[in-house]
Amino acid sequence: MNLYFVLDDNSVVTPELSGTILEGVTRDSILKLVTDLGYTVTERKISVDEWREGAASGKVQEVFACGTAAVVTPVASLKWRDGETRIGDGNGGPVTAAVRSALLDVQYGRATDPHGWMTRAF
Repeated sequence: MNLYFVLDDNSVVTPELSGTILEGVTRDSILKLVTDLGYTVTERKISVDEWREGAASGKVQEVFACGTAAVVTPVASLKWRDGETRIGDGNGGPVTAAVRSALLDVQYGRATDPHGWMTRAF
């Protein structure tokens, strides 16, 4: 599973591949779709403190996870032993919804496939 952080400057941050963050088709697809939607993507380390402080200040506006089974799933909050910080309103946001819709629309043939991901199986 991978995480994506939508920031208030129209950028998206996702942890860089490090051995604990796994590469994969879904991750690569999300990175392309986020770029297609007009967001700047940065792959770098992001600390729990940066996540917590960003969510509290509004700098981190949305967080979503992706994986083969999870597709694209909004993250409502970050919880730790002594507290919790909500992400936005806790219901996901427009970028998360747009990425999920774009991915599913290509997968189900409701949208054109500009990246050549789909093949016809008979």
